[in-house]
Amino acid sequence: MTGSSACRRFAFAFGPAFAVIYVIALARDLALFTVYPSLGIVLAGTHHARDTVSPSMGFLAPAMYWYGWTATAALGALVFGLAAAILPERWTRRLWSGWVWVVPLGAMMACVYLTLPWFRLYL
Repeated sequence: MTGSSACRRFAFAFGPAFAVIYVIALARDLALFTVYPSLGIVLAGTHHARDTVSPSMGFLAPAMYWYGWTATAALGALVFGLAAAILPERWTRRLWSGWVWVVPLGAMMACVYLTLPWFRLYL
C-alpha cells in the first residue's frame, strides 16, 4: 500500500508541476535542446537563427523548440514528483485536494495566450 500511495503522490505532483514549468519554459524560451529536423541536427539549449546575411535561413532550416520545452518541463516536474513521493504522506495530504486540476487549466490558458502572436503574424 505504501508504493501505491507514493505513486499517487508522484502523479499528483508531476502533473501540475509539468504544466507550470512548461508555461515558464515557453515564456522564457528555455528549451533543453533545439531540433533542426530538415538538417537532422539536435543542439543543446535554445538556438535562434542569427544569419544577418540571409535571414531566410530561418525559413529554410526551421528550428523546433517544442521538444526542448517538453524535456525541460518533464525534467523539472520529475524533481517535484520524486520529492512528493519521498515525503511522508502526512506532509503532503493537504496538497492533493480538488484544486490540483485548476493548475493545468490555467497553464493551458497561459499557453494559448503565449502562442497568440504566432497566429497574428499570418492574419
